[in-house]
Amino acid sequence: MKRYVIQHRTHDWDPWQVCPHREYYTLQEAKAAFEALPFKDGYRIAESFIQVRYKAVKI
Repeated sequence: MKRYVIQHRTHDWDPWQVCPHREYYTLQEAKAAFEALPFKDGYRIAESFIQVRYKAVKI
């Protein structure tokens, strides 16, 4: 199941980081939480993805 998170960063060159306790199951919940933030500068809504990685097995 996809989740939506609110991310933040201090400077434009900083990487985006997930805000703790800011994961939502629906986009509507994430939008409502984003609108409730007092300052929206430096915050965004992002969709989380599960990365699938493969590692070679020695035979």
